[in-house]
Amino acid sequence: MRALTLILSESEFLAAAELERTRAYWERKGYAVEEVAAEDPQAVTYALDTQSLFGDGRFVVIRGPASALDAIGEHLAAWAEHPPTGIAAAVVAARAAKLKKVLGARADVIEATAPKPWETADWLVRHVKGAGRSMSKDGAAALVEALGADLRELATAAEQVMTATRGSIGPDAVARMFRGMEAQLYTFLDALVQRDRAGSLRHLGALLRGGEYHPLVLTATLAKQFRAIAAARDAARQPAAVLAKELDLTVGYVNRAYKHGRNFAAEDIRGAFRAIADADDTLKGGERGTDYPDHIVVELLVSELCGEPASAVRRG
Repeated sequence: MRALTLILSESEFLAAAELERTRAYWERKGYAVEEVAAEDPQAVTYALDTQSLFGDGRFVVIRGPASALDAIGEHLAAWAEHPPTGIAAAVVAARAAKLKKVLGARADVIEATAPKPWETADWLVRHVKGAGRSMSKDGAAALVEALGADLRELATAAEQVMTATRGSIGPDAVARMFRGMEAQLYTFLDALVQRDRAGSLRHLGALLRGGEYHPLVLTATLAKQFRAIAAARDAARQPAAVLAKELDLTVGYVNRAYKHGRNFAAEDIRGAFRAIADADDTLKGGERGTDYPDHIVVELLVSELCGEPASAVRRG
């Protein structure tokens, strides 16, 4: 490994993972770690050019926008060409085309590209393989569906599954650990977007009795679902994974919106957001009053959301 490593990624998680591997390499050699902000080029230069008084190795981590280092790019290149004994460094940035060109082949360059939303399951399969285990594509897709596309959260969840299971990880293993209450929640949402009042209230009761979801969490979940329904009306049927990424939601919300969003006219959606906001305010003890118990507030909200479409009321 060269003395200077340039780590480039727009994903904070992927950059951190690559830095951890590089850090571990130098720590095994007994190097002490210190960090310097890229926004202070003078401090960077001082850290790279100053050897330890005690002769110990030093690994300098430089984080921040690479453009802040442009003024000392040639100095970094010269340093990387002939690094002082006992000093190594890593520059961590989202992108650094100019610095990468200046450094040439003098540094190890690691470019970690985040997967596209529709490639996240494939990335997860590779991530698990890198940890010495195997995961089926269906298992990875189930985990992405349950948790979303945040790579850090997926990696943590995958580690939990690997700890609790043996052999290849499939959708059944994922379901046992991550789709218990989540499955009930999605069943509830499925009934609600189909305006099935009886079914929605029945599933809502099961969620409330389970105690896993506070009423405020349920109102936030309903807001997410109606945000997906509102966005899906103008999305021109772009891939669900793409729209989910834009909205920072799991794909299930968008799939549900595509499938049943037509049950809600624009006026219904506006009314839903007002009703959800009112219920949220009530649950937080707002000025709209707290006369009803929390579970009654949520039940009234769900009943209202499943009510007659605005178009049907107008026809009546």
